[in-house]
Amino acid sequence: MSALAWWLIPIGATVLAVAFVMLRGRPSKPITAENSMEHLKRMQQAMERPMPDRVDGQPRTDPSPDERP
Repeated sequence: MSALAWWLIPIGATVLAVAFVMLRGRPSKPITAENSMEHLKRMQQAMERPMPDRVDGQPRTDPSPDERP
C-alpha cells in the first residue's frame, strides 16, 4: 500500500501541473467588441502588405515545381 501512495504523489502532481499549464496557456478573450474589431482590422492590414525581400539581399522567388519538397 505504501508503494501506491508513493506513486500517487508524482502522478497527482503531474496531473495538476498539466491542468495548470493548459489553463494558463489559453489565449485571453477580447474584453470588448471594439477591441476584437481592432485586432481584426490590424490583422487584415498586415495581410494586405507585401512580403519583404529576404534578409540576405537575394530577391524572394517562388520555387519551381521541381524544387518543391
